Amino acid sequence: MAMARIYLDHSATTPLAPEVEHAMLGALRLCGNPSSLHEEGRRARQAVERARAQVAALIGAAPADVCFTSGGTESNSTALLGLGELAQQQGRPLHIVTSPLEHPSVQKPLRRLEARGFVVTELPVDAQGRIDPGALVRVLEERPASVVALALVNHELGNVYPIAQLAALAHARGAWVHCDAVQAAGKLPIDVRGLGVDTLSLSAHKVYGPKGTGVLYVAGPAQVAGGCGLSLSLPSLLAGGEQERGRRAGTENVAGIVGLGACADLARQTLLPAVQELAARRDRLEAGLLSIGGVSTNGDREQRSPSVCNLRFAEVDGELLLSSLDLDGIAVSTGAACSSGSSEPSQVLRALGQSRSQAKEALRFSLGRGTTDADIEQTIATVAQVVARIRALGPAPILTAASAA
Repeated sequence: MAMARIYLDHSATTPLAPEVEHAMLGALRLCGNPSSLHEEGRRARQAVERARAQVAALIGAAPADVCFTSGGTESNSTALLGLGELAQQQGRPLHIVTSPLEHPSVQKPLRRLEARGFVVTELPVDAQGRIDPGALVRVLEERPASVVALALVNHELGNVYPIAQLAALAHARGAWVHCDAVQAAGKLPIDVRGLGVDTLSLSAHKVYGPKGTGVLYVAGPAQVAGGCGLSLSLPSLLAGGEQERGRRAGTENVAGIVGLGACADLARQTLLPAVQELAARRDRLEAGLLSIGGVSTNGDREQRSPSVCNLRFAEVDGELLLSSLDLDGIAVSTGAACSSGSSEPSQVLRALGQSRSQAKEALRFSLGRGTTDADIEQTIATVAQVVARIRALGPAPILTAASAA
């Protein structure tokens, strides 16, 4: 009898929770368009608005400030490209401050804004991936900015950043703040008013929900701290109808949105109360893997997500280790799923000052609600065996142009 697989890649995506699936199955039977005025349309609209209230309750927002999207990537693009357009319209500085550790769905919209005349400044980070708030002050005082874009939780390291403090510093100097909170939902409490951010993104499939559904929070006029009291009327990324109060054209994905609402309830009622237990399992896994020898932690061990540990296995190729563990029934990752297939080492680890070879020796282990103590023990034992096997083979030969020919 084959052993059950162990899934330790929850940062990439989470399994669909049974309670979320149940809610979605009911929504799939709603035939009406939420924009239609007849009874069928009203039922679909009620389902969407109930989900909006559920999400608002999770993040401490007003329901009117919650916009549904296709996921974190669309939310980040809508926020950043929209804020950039607003900055140009209002004559604000064409300068954006971010970090070199951001997810590609943040970095790539910023590259587009660079092509439109914006200057993008990346804050320095230390060898653990930490950001000094003083560095943000120095950058903004030297050159005013219109937008500061930083994640609440890093997608590879799991580092948690002091967004409330950083947002207050940015707002005091006239900048809007966008926060990528995709990796935070269900692992950390999120209060958009406490964080003081102007826009914030979430994704359902990181919280045991469906792929292809997300949230963009856009602060209302009472909450915009960096906008001089003005409401953020972000331009829609998609041209079309007036759905989502004109912020996201296109007929709403009712089943996906209902699933996202169920995710929000799951996070509030089940996931957040269990984070200490999750962190304890993560710590046992990390301690066991560090005991192998030649293993070190990437990132900030003090301020991080309860579900993630990123480890470097010296003299072991990360992709080879990943593939070997996969054959042994354990799923992990070398970094962001959207970057898989790239021959380049993690840009996050490179930004920490690691060499190309060092950055290629890392694996990310991310636990979830289904991770058991038995999974932890089996993973430690299996990784120890596989690492020993790979190290016994010695370093892989380095191909030169001559030898490759």
